Amino acid sequence: MLDTRVVYLEPGKLTVETITLPDLKPNEVLIKTHQASVCGSERYFYQGINVRPEDEAKGGPEFELGEHSKSDRAHAYPMGPLGHEGGGTIEAMGPGVEEYLGGGKVTVGDRVGSLIYPTYSDYWVCHINHLQRIPDGVSFEVGCLYEPLGCAAWAAIHAGVKLGDIVAVNGVGFAGNILLQGAVKSGASKVIAIDVVPAKLELARRLGAEHIIDARKVDPVEAVNEITRGEGVDVAIEAIGGTGIGIKQALGMVRHNGIISLYGDNYAPVDSFCFHRFHEDGLEIRNLNAVHYTKLRSVENMREAYRAVERGVFDIDIIFQNSVTHRLGQLPDVFAKENATVEEQASLKTIIVP
Repeated sequence: MLDTRVVYLEPGKLTVETITLPDLKPNEVLIKTHQASVCGSERYFYQGINVRPEDEAKGGPEFELGEHSKSDRAHAYPMGPLGHEGGGTIEAMGPGVEEYLGGGKVTVGDRVGSLIYPTYSDYWVCHINHLQRIPDGVSFEVGCLYEPLGCAAWAAIHAGVKLGDIVAVNGVGFAGNILLQGAVKSGASKVIAIDVVPAKLELARRLGAEHIIDARKVDPVEAVNEITRGEGVDVAIEAIGGTGIGIKQALGMVRHNGIISLYGDNYAPVDSFCFHRFHEDGLEIRNLNAVHYTKLRSVENMREAYRAVERGVFDIDIIFQNSVTHRLGQLPDVFAKENATVEEQASLKTIIVP
């Protein structure tokens, strides 16, 4: 029997508790956590921005949001054990474990990235289908970004950017940073970065954004339309999530027959939202969510994304250079401080180590 710390979340509150892990079932493995990281979705949930019962996904979550003791709703409070970004080392495996989903022999000592909760822990137990071996061509730390980096890289590949396109990226945090790099590498003639954090905007400029727009100071839709002389952008990327503000911005700045590429998960209903332009302007909508398919397709999507990561398409060093690292026991204070100063949150990733 092994004890581990885990984290539970309620609006405005995180708690760290100690639990005893269950014995391994035949198809399960024991993972020793090496690194986890904070997802923007968790910040929204901490702020009380959440999904209404009537808006829950029809298919249910492919990878469950922890063990919900008080409700069978995916987004019920308290949430936990929490943390779905991270990775570690296989310490033990059940007698039925042979291969990873999609192929590849499983061995004790393998370094793996996770697609399942709870990575805010010292150790965790899960079905082997929820893990993938970290490719040999990437570091352990980059591999522990398996879920967020894989999702963002896959989104960059499938955002629809073509040579010569004008692209607007709404939100240039971790995922938006990768999507912006993808737009530049895909041959966009002009990339416009929109955010409310000056440090992130300056970083976007360094990575190739020709225009940066501080949405605290100007109306981003008006600014983009001025840059494009009223025509709008070929591809408008939404990488903000939460309240739907990014969707409204993207819709306001995309051109006739343009593409809206949706990355962020928007939990709250979007007020005063009109679908007229979707119809009349013949807009193409792309859903850039790599993991919300079947389990096997999700793994195949992530492998496609990590091939690009292995080949050095994205500057990952700049992510770590502009991130902060904290210990697991500090997480309640970290969440409180970060959510108190959201518009000053310059870190691209908040990394958590045991």
